[in-house]
Amino acid sequence: MEKESPIGNLLVRAGLINAEGLARAREAQQKEGISLVKAVLRLGLADTQSLTAAIARSLKLEVLCSDLADVPTDVAALLPGDFCRARTVAPISVRAKELRLAVEDPLDYGTTQDVEFRTGKRVVAVVASPDLMQALLDKLYPPEVPVESLSGADAQGEVEAVGETDLEVVDPAKLAKDTQMPPVVRLVNLILSGAAKDGASDIHMEPKESLVQVRYRVDGMLRDVIKIPKAQQEATISRIKIISGMDITERRRPQDGRSRLRFEGKRIDLRVSTLPTNFGEKVVIRLLDSRRAQITMDQMGLTPENLHALELMLSEPQGMILVTGPTGSGKSSTLYTCLGWVKSPTKNIITVEDPVEYQIEGVNQVQINTKAGITFAAGLRSILRQDPNVILVGEIRDRETAGIALEAAQTGHLLLSTLHTNDAPATISRLLDLEIEPFLIASALIGILAQRLVRKPCTSCAAAASPKADVIEKLGGSSLLPDGAKWVAGAGCPECKQSGYKGRLAIHELLVVNDEIRELISKRAPEHAIRKAARSAGMRTLLEDGIAKAAQGLTTLEEVARVAAGDEKGRRGDSANTASQERSEEPVAPHTSAVGGGESDGGSKREERVLVVEDSATILKVVKYFLELEGFQVLEAADGAAGLETAKRERPHAIVTDYNMPGMDGVSMVKALRADPSTRDISVLMLTSENSVESETRALSGGADDYILKPVEPRRLAARVKALLARAKSRQPTEASTT
Repeated sequence: MEKESPIGNLLVRAGLINAEGLARAREAQQKEGISLVKAVLRLGLADTQSLTAAIARSLKLEVLCSDLADVPTDVAALLPGDFCRARTVAPISVRAKELRLAVEDPLDYGTTQDVEFRTGKRVVAVVASPDLMQALLDKLYPPEVPVESLSGADAQGEVEAVGETDLEVVDPAKLAKDTQMPPVVRLVNLILSGAAKDGASDIHMEPKESLVQVRYRVDGMLRDVIKIPKAQQEATISRIKIISGMDITERRRPQDGRSRLRFEGKRIDLRVSTLPTNFGEKVVIRLLDSRRAQITMDQMGLTPENLHALELMLSEPQGMILVTGPTGSGKSSTLYTCLGWVKSPTKNIITVEDPVEYQIEGVNQVQINTKAGITFAAGLRSILRQDPNVILVGEIRDRETAGIALEAAQTGHLLLSTLHTNDAPATISRLLDLEIEPFLIASALIGILAQRLVRKPCTSCAAAASPKADVIEKLGGSSLLPDGAKWVAGAGCPECKQSGYKGRLAIHELLVVNDEIRELISKRAPEHAIRKAARSAGMRTLLEDGIAKAAQGLTTLEEVARVAAGDEKGRRGDSANTASQERSEEPVAPHTSAVGGGESDGGSKREERVLVVEDSATILKVVKYFLELEGFQVLEAADGAAGLETAKRERPHAIVTDYNMPGMDGVSMVKALRADPSTRDISVLMLTSENSVESETRALSGGADDYILKPVEPRRLAARVKALLARAKSRQPTEASTT
């Protein structure tokens, strides 16, 4: 088929090779059984870039970018992997009835027709160099690795089973024998050592209907590695379970285990987890390399200003420092680095973690064990009786842990912990959502460090590259970009597996709690007010820090946009609402029109009114604040009797009420509302901490339209109120027609 392709004549016409060179290339093609394009490159008649550009330019086609985009699974499935490898083509994307197809030889019309016949779509060819094509094929269709073929492979890692000698193995004789066969042992060692070599943080082994897909998470991104034949699934997974101290006879419930890997003279701890799925047990292995935790403060990537501020915080004798961010943002590594900085023979440092990821010399580390009653809250209480100077709590997940931690931070302890929030100012809102008193937060909290991890350009293939216009727009426009920036990007090479990235660094947002912010916290000031005060004090946002590091060539704007642009967009929207929020706090003239009234005399649309009935002043302020942010006019009442009186007088569109209140409770108030013709149609949402079927049944039977538990995410509460009002409006025409 290659002989019939006129690609050689095209190269001659383009002046890239001469007739003599073409003849030599055809001879090499036939002799070695390779494509003409590869023959030209192998003979050194042209370089890859010139050859690809000449073909694309002559045919007016697109050239495949070296930054291989992620191809959706359904697109890759349009063509079989063996077909694509045999014909050296790969699907890239689909738009309507067009299929963009990466090809080495766009003049191989026979292959193009075959693809169109198989897919039923019109092919749009995209020219790719042989190296890039091979990388794309390996990415889309990883080669299967039969266990039998691994007998001569070199497994560089040596697995140390933890607890294997203590495990009583009860398993059919054949399976037990299979797991000890050298090919199975070698395959598992190859998977583990390959992950260690590539710097992977996790290994995913995912059973499919006809195979087991193995994937590595490298620099935060999953990529396919190999496929294991289905026949070897049970033996391979059983081998992993044995070396991890699990029960190989139990396949119907999740299990956790651990093991160790010695690779190139270093020890890597393995945390293994299994999960039953439709096609067998899925295995995830977390690789914990102790060297990752052994970084200094100078290696954290903090700006000089942030580094100095963080060191001042860590020098405080008491107070709470929180590190925030989503899962996988490097919070634990940051905390370990901070512990390494404060560590001293004169200090007693204790941690409570789940799990203990890295062993730190000179630090007393406690592992969470819920079966033994060791939770974060219980462990923290015990730690306080151990005379600690510095305490690390792996994560604050609930009100109890948060309350104990903040109290500990006020009584002579420096406490470090993590929280899952989008940015630093949002952390304060999260603590308030946990119903922590504002004065306790204000007095104990001394700083919040929010962070994300972004990939670094591969040093082997990085080159100057201007950022794309759509990325700049996503980040907020060119006005945010500094002058004299050194923008770089990786072109893709074998060293980085054609990704253009290798390694990661952190971008940060450090909020220092000063007197102004403490006062704002005590007053339950809105999040945007705290952010404004922090910015005035010198806080640089995650987006700003990311852009500054991209301008130094440490990362790319694409990476910054991937991890931080969405959060920043939300914050810009929050800032845009500041003016409207301030207006909503101004005195509002009382409404004298009926509920069904339209617009005011001034022509502006009337706000929907919501009555909040709550005996807790703290909860009342929080609910009022978030409803006002959504544009509602909020009325207040401290108990059921006052709420009933206000509802009859003001006739709000909706009522949010507590269940238990002094005097008249929420259910009694709702029943009274439903008994009065003037108020019986008002929508009522019961907001309560009464988490029982009996309480919910009583509330709904009494006439409440909805029932939601405290504490509640503010956006969820606002959404429930909007849904109630929408349902009430949809009923109005029907009710009017029956009147």
